Amino acid sequence: MKVGPTVFFVLIALALLASAKDGPSIKCVVKVPREYRKTSFNPPPNGEPEPVRYTLAYEAFWWNCVAVRAADLRGRCPFLASGTPAASAGAMDGATNAGNQIRRLRRKYPISVIRKYLGTIASQSEAKQKMRHYFGKPTPEVVN
Repeated sequence: MKVGPTVFFVLIALALLASAKDGPSIKCVVKVPREYRKTSFNPPPNGEPEPVRYTLAYEAFWWNCVAVRAADLRGRCPFLASGTPAASAGAMDGATNAGNQIRRLRRKYPISVIRKYLGTIASQSEAKQKMRHYFGKPTPEVVN
């Protein structure tokens, strides 16, 4: 099938428009690992079963990393939390996942676009609510 120059131009323009609408996007999706789906403590610490502790830590550290990177794309996200094994694993997994997603954005979008996007999602009430279990405000890792 032969495509004329006008059709070719229209197809290219549509492809560019479609990709322009696909701005930066990251999501906090928690998948509790098998080893933390059951609570081995009876009663669970603070009344929270291991899957809940994993999820709370994951979300808090994911959102904190987004907020830290919104302020400084080179900021370091903390990834260590004390608590049960599930809470510790959730903290590391959440911060690591957010960092990886942001790293992928950096390969695709200009820094100014990423910074604006991260700032927009970090300022949402959901971000503040999810972070509050571990952080009062965006908290970068301090390296001495």
